[in-house]
Amino acid sequence: MSSPARDACPGLIALHPARDGGVARIRLPGGYVSGPRWQALARLASDLGDGQLDLTSRGNVQLRGIRDSAPGELASRAAAAGLLPSAEHDRARNIMASPLAGLGGRPPLRQLVRRLDHVLLADPALAALPGRFLFSLDDGTGGAGLAGCDIGLRRVGEGMEVVVAGRRAGVHVRVRAAVTAAATAARAAIVAGVGSRVTRIADLADGGEAVAAAIGGTLGAPAGGAESRLPLGVAARDPRLSGGPAELVTTVVAAPLARVSSTQIELIASVLAAREVVRIGIAGRLVVPLEVPVPGLPAAPAGGESARAPAARPASAGAGPARLSLTSPDEALARLASAGLIVSPGHELADVTACSGAACSRSLADVRAVAAPVPGHPRPHWSGCARTCGLPPDAEPVIAVDAGRYLVPGADQPVPCEMLMTR
Repeated sequence: MSSPARDACPGLIALHPARDGGVARIRLPGGYVSGPRWQALARLASDLGDGQLDLTSRGNVQLRGIRDSAPGELASRAAAAGLLPSAEHDRARNIMASPLAGLGGRPPLRQLVRRLDHVLLADPALAALPGRFLFSLDDGTGGAGLAGCDIGLRRVGEGMEVVVAGRRAGVHVRVRAAVTAAATAARAAIVAGVGSRVTRIADLADGGEAVAAAIGGTLGAPAGGAESRLPLGVAARDPRLSGGPAELVTTVVAAPLARVSSTQIELIASVLAAREVVRIGIAGRLVVPLEVPVPGLPAAPAGGESARAPAARPASAGAGPARLSLTSPDEALARLASAGLIVSPGHELADVTACSGAACSRSLADVRAVAAPVPGHPRPHWSGCARTCGLPPDAEPVIAVDAGRYLVPGADQPVPCEMLMTR
């Protein structure tokens, strides 16, 4: 008889103990975060953690350094900010979505993400989904982790294709029926033993065939290859629907080693366009839509706000953070860069990632202190042990075997750290 599934993924209720204190993982459906919730995360990190957030490969965030007396306050404050809508479903809301969906002419996904999250929260049975179980919503352009998902929905023309255990299931549905199909598959997964015997559909004895059959399908070819990180800089431009003198410019920045500070979070919230959300991608990428003047047009309509507006424009009550009046995407990127965020591919750490290193009790080395580019390996992920936590799907692991030596792909023997970075 199979042993019960062990689900060690932390949440907001059950924290993970580490060398630097408790670790909490906050699920952000779709990897989408509004300005007010982004600021709420900054306050939680400052008041109860180490002042920073770790960006995960699934579009969630982690708070580290939480003291033993703080978990109760963390949960209550997170719930008040809308970050914990159901204690029972704390770890069951892993939803990745294409980070550029709805921008630059791409199909939108925000409403679909909200509907799926609503269905998960409304069903007590779905609270049994383990913390590793992953839903992926893909607008057809990637970035949602379909290859590694448990249940996925990919936009195809005017409908959506259902994916089970990272494989095509041969099921196509209308967009309005897509969430129902995903929820039906999730319930079938629980019945088949996900959450009790295994944590992922692919680990079931039949690989997920019964789950696919529950929605009228059968497992087929892989749904796609590994995802690639987004290029840094300006990703898309869209005219504002109001027809005014501003446009929506989508920028992509990166947090060094996928860690963002409270100060950086506050700055991102201040430049985020109204009614938009920050989107979290793999390898510490952050998609930040900005509202900037259209070149060659007045900064505001006649009788409106002056082109020489104050630097900070207060938001109305309850509307979110105060926003900076920006003159161009270059100004926004310069502000973000001055705060320590990475805005261009020329930065030394643009393609370098790392696990939590010395903060983790399993780590053999302080990888965050030494992480740097590795010649011959364009996207190294420095890992303190062989588990390679946080490894982006497009990266190569650089694995510590002790405090000073690392094993890289293609090498037969570990290499001292200083030689690794210079050879």
